[in-house]
Amino acid sequence: MTEKLELDNIKLWDEILKAIVDVMPEQLFPLFKEVYGKEYPRGTPITLLATEYSTYQENPDARPSSRLTDITLLVNGTDYYHLECQMRNEQEMVVRMIAYDLHIAMQHITSTDKKTDGFVMHFPRSAVIYPAVNQHLPEFLQCRIIFQDGSEHIYQVPTVRIQSYSLKEIHEKHLTIFIPYVLLRLRPKLDPKRTHPLTKKELTALVNEAILVLTDELQNGYLTEREFDDYINLFHSAAKRIFEAEKHSEFRKVVDFMTKPLIELPSVREKRLRAENDALRAEKDALCAEKDALHAEKDALRAEKDAELAKKEAELVRMRDLLSRYHITEVS
Repeated sequence: MTEKLELDNIKLWDEILKAIVDVMPEQLFPLFKEVYGKEYPRGTPITLLATEYSTYQENPDARPSSRLTDITLLVNGTDYYHLECQMRNEQEMVVRMIAYDLHIAMQHITSTDKKTDGFVMHFPRSAVIYPAVNQHLPEFLQCRIIFQDGSEHIYQVPTVRIQSYSLKEIHEKHLTIFIPYVLLRLRPKLDPKRTHPLTKKELTALVNEAILVLTDELQNGYLTEREFDDYINLFHSAAKRIFEAEKHSEFRKVVDFMTKPLIELPSVREKRLRAENDALRAEKDALCAEKDALHAEKDALRAEKDAELAKKEAELVRMRDLLSRYHITEVS
């Protein structure tokens, strides 16, 4: 039961990242800038790739199976990325990354080499994301690869240690994808043996700061209203998992109280959008009415001028008739 619970915990943090990439993949752009120095404008096309590979080499004695890498995507039609989310600091992770990247390269980024009449293989830009607090995570995962001709190559993959970023840095660098994970930095303080355990005041301060970051990103156009709601929902899910034990229910209630009012339900959003549409329609009708009133006023002035002109023309006809009656010739 304990193993299943731990597996569920690991799966949740993995699924949070996948959910963000699935519904708002452009949120990865600030991460690409941070890790690789690569910038993309909003609207750059993104294609999510389902990359599967055989697990036979991992355990030849097991029944043949397959495994999906965490996140593989193509940006701008040219740049391949591979991201893995890891809760544990597993030493063999670098070997698994080599296997994943080799498969991605073979499947997507291998082409003919005109110079040698052979093939050229490009590995994707890869990174391992560690959401949890861990003081022993290296800046890079490395493996020394020795080829059959004796030549050596250092395979190196950068790591992203989410808890090493303060909320201020997350805000300044627009690394909003880290927000659902910030509560994990409080988990060690749930240990009752600690000298300074977690307090409601500390939790409230962190939640409030995270919400302010999301709100500012929304107001400055880095998030849509829908994305803001999604982040609040994911943040709420993270809190539910971290404070799931009955002894931490008071902490969970704090987060519920602070986040639930910010989540706009579909029915509420529909009602709000309908009201906004009605207001715009009323404004349009008012402008049309004002335009019609101006046209009516113009038509009235034209009618008045026409009547005045008709009156003058009638007077001229009467005068001509009078002059002709008395045989008076008009003076030109």
